[in-house]
Amino acid sequence: MKQNTLPKRTLLLWQFRVLILNLICVSLCLFFSKDLELLKSVALVISIIAVCIIVFYLPAFFKSYEIMLKGEAVIINYGVLIKTTHIMPYSRLIYAQSFATPLARLMGVASLTLKAARGWVLVPELCAEKAQEVMDSLTREETND
Repeated sequence: MKQNTLPKRTLLLWQFRVLILNLICVSLCLFFSKDLELLKSVALVISIIAVCIIVFYLPAFFKSYEIMLKGEAVIINYGVLIKTTHIMPYSRLIYAQSFATPLARLMGVASLTLKAARGWVLVPELCAEKAQEVMDSLTREETND
Protein backbone atom coordinates (compact mmCIF):
# COMPACT_ATOMS: atom_id res chain seq x y z
CA MET A 1 0.00 0.00 0.00
CA LYS A 2 1.43 3.35 -1.05
CA GLN A 3 0.30 6.43 0.83
CA ASN A 4 0.68 9.95 -0.53
CA THR A 5 -0.01 13.29 1.08
CA LEU A 6 -0.21 16.65 -0.59
CA PRO A 7 3.01 18.71 -0.85
CA LYS A 8 3.50 22.11 0.78
CA ARG A 9 3.54 23.68 -2.71
CA THR A 10 -0.12 22.70 -3.06
CA LEU A 11 -1.01 24.57 0.11
CA LEU A 12 0.95 27.60 -1.07
CA LEU A 13 -0.79 27.47 -4.46
CA TRP A 14 -4.26 27.36 -2.90
CA GLN A 15 -3.42 30.13 -0.42
CA PHE A 16 -2.27 32.26 -3.36
CA ARG A 17 -5.52 31.51 -5.24
CA VAL A 18 -7.64 32.53 -2.24
CA LEU A 19 -5.57 35.69 -1.81
CA ILE A 20 -6.06 36.66 -5.48
CA LEU A 21 -9.83 36.04 -5.25
CA ASN A 22 -9.95 38.10 -2.07
CA LEU A 23 -8.08 40.98 -3.67
CA ILE A 24 -10.44 40.96 -6.66
CA CYS A 25 -13.58 40.91 -4.49
CA VAL A 26 -12.30 43.59 -2.11
CA SER A 27 -11.17 45.79 -5.02
CA LEU A 28 -14.60 45.56 -6.63
CA CYS A 29 -16.34 46.31 -3.33
CA LEU A 30 -14.15 49.33 -2.69
CA PHE A 31 -14.53 50.55 -6.28
CA PHE A 32 -18.33 50.47 -6.03
CA SER A 33 -18.44 51.71 -2.42
CA LYS A 34 -18.70 55.28 -3.74
CA ASP A 35 -22.30 54.48 -4.66
CA LEU A 36 -23.14 52.17 -1.75
CA GLU A 37 -21.41 52.73 1.61
CA LEU A 38 -22.34 49.23 2.85
CA LEU A 39 -19.80 47.70 0.45
CA LYS A 40 -16.92 48.86 2.68
CA SER A 41 -18.26 46.62 5.44
CA VAL A 42 -18.71 43.79 2.93
CA ALA A 43 -15.07 44.19 1.85
CA LEU A 44 -13.95 43.97 5.49
CA VAL A 45 -16.00 40.81 6.08
CA ILE A 46 -14.66 39.21 2.89
CA SER A 47 -11.10 39.98 3.98
CA ILE A 48 -11.63 38.48 7.45
CA ILE A 49 -13.10 35.31 5.93
CA ALA A 50 -10.21 35.04 3.45
CA VAL A 51 -7.62 35.41 6.23
CA CYS A 52 -9.36 32.66 8.25
CA ILE A 53 -9.38 30.39 5.22
CA ILE A 54 -5.71 31.07 4.40
CA VAL A 55 -4.40 30.78 7.96
CA PHE A 56 -6.60 28.09 9.51
CA TYR A 57 -8.78 26.11 7.12
CA LEU A 58 -6.48 25.37 4.16
CA PRO A 59 -3.56 24.07 6.28
CA ALA A 60 -5.92 21.82 8.25
CA PHE A 61 -7.61 20.58 5.07
CA PHE A 62 -4.38 19.74 3.26
CA LYS A 63 -2.93 18.10 6.37
CA SER A 64 -5.96 15.78 6.51
CA TYR A 65 -5.69 14.75 2.84
CA GLU A 66 -4.40 11.20 2.21
CA ILE A 67 -4.24 9.18 -0.98
CA MET A 68 -3.68 5.45 -0.57
CA LEU A 69 -3.09 3.01 -3.41
CA LYS A 70 -4.13 -0.38 -2.04
CA GLY A 71 -4.05 -3.63 -3.94
CA GLU A 72 -7.40 -3.19 -5.72
CA ALA A 73 -8.50 0.40 -5.03
CA VAL A 74 -7.58 4.03 -4.66
CA ILE A 75 -8.65 5.33 -1.24
CA ILE A 76 -8.83 9.09 -0.65
CA ASN A 77 -9.49 10.51 2.84
CA TYR A 78 -9.94 14.21 3.52
CA GLY A 79 -11.92 16.77 5.47
CA VAL A 80 -11.75 19.15 8.40
CA LEU A 81 -15.32 19.60 9.55
CA ILE A 82 -16.80 16.77 7.51
CA LYS A 83 -14.55 13.74 7.02
CA THR A 84 -14.95 12.11 3.61
CA THR A 85 -13.59 8.86 2.23
CA HIS A 86 -13.68 7.93 -1.45
CA ILE A 87 -12.91 4.34 -2.37
CA MET A 88 -12.53 3.78 -6.09
CA PRO A 89 -11.82 0.20 -7.15
CA TYR A 90 -9.51 -0.13 -10.13
CA SER A 91 -12.13 -2.29 -11.84
CA ARG A 92 -14.64 0.63 -11.80
CA LEU A 93 -12.17 3.21 -13.04
CA ILE A 94 -13.09 4.44 -16.52
CA TYR A 95 -10.26 6.93 -16.95
CA ALA A 96 -7.69 8.91 -15.02
CA GLN A 97 -6.56 12.31 -16.20
CA SER A 98 -3.68 14.48 -15.08
CA PHE A 99 -3.78 18.24 -15.67
CA ALA A 100 -2.02 21.39 -14.52
CA THR A 101 -2.87 25.07 -14.75
CA PRO A 102 -0.06 27.40 -15.86
CA LEU A 103 0.53 28.52 -12.26
CA ALA A 104 0.55 24.90 -11.03
CA ARG A 105 2.98 23.97 -13.79
CA LEU A 106 5.32 26.76 -12.63
CA MET A 107 5.21 25.28 -9.12
CA GLY A 108 5.82 21.74 -10.39
CA VAL A 109 2.46 20.23 -9.38
CA ALA A 110 -0.40 18.54 -11.25
CA SER A 111 -3.98 17.53 -10.37
CA LEU A 112 -5.66 14.20 -11.05
CA THR A 113 -9.22 13.40 -12.05
CA LEU A 114 -10.40 9.84 -11.51
CA LYS A 115 -13.65 8.97 -13.29
CA ALA A 116 -15.80 5.95 -12.47
CA ALA A 117 -19.17 4.85 -13.84
CA ARG A 118 -21.24 6.87 -11.37
CA GLY A 119 -18.92 9.55 -10.14
CA TRP A 120 -15.53 11.16 -10.15
CA VAL A 121 -12.86 12.29 -7.72
CA LEU A 122 -10.61 15.33 -8.09
CA VAL A 123 -7.24 15.01 -6.37
CA PRO A 124 -5.67 18.41 -5.70
CA GLU A 125 -2.17 19.14 -6.90
CA LEU A 126 0.47 16.50 -6.24
CA CYS A 127 4.11 16.87 -7.17
CA ALA A 128 4.31 16.25 -10.91
CA GLU A 129 6.48 13.18 -10.30
CA LYS A 130 4.01 11.72 -7.76
CA ALA A 131 1.08 12.42 -10.08
CA GLN A 132 2.86 10.56 -12.87
CA GLU A 133 3.67 7.73 -10.46
CA VAL A 134 -0.02 7.44 -9.51
CA MET A 135 -1.03 7.50 -13.18
CA ASP A 136 1.53 4.78 -13.98
CA SER A 137 0.28 2.72 -11.04
CA LEU A 138 -3.32 3.00 -12.25
CA THR A 139 -2.28 2.09 -15.78
CA ARG A 140 -0.37 -0.98 -14.56
CA GLU A 141 -3.43 -2.11 -12.55
CA GLU A 142 -5.68 -1.74 -15.61
CA THR A 143 -3.36 -3.79 -17.84
CA ASN A 144 -2.96 -6.51 -15.19
CA ASP A 145 -6.73 -7.18 -15.08
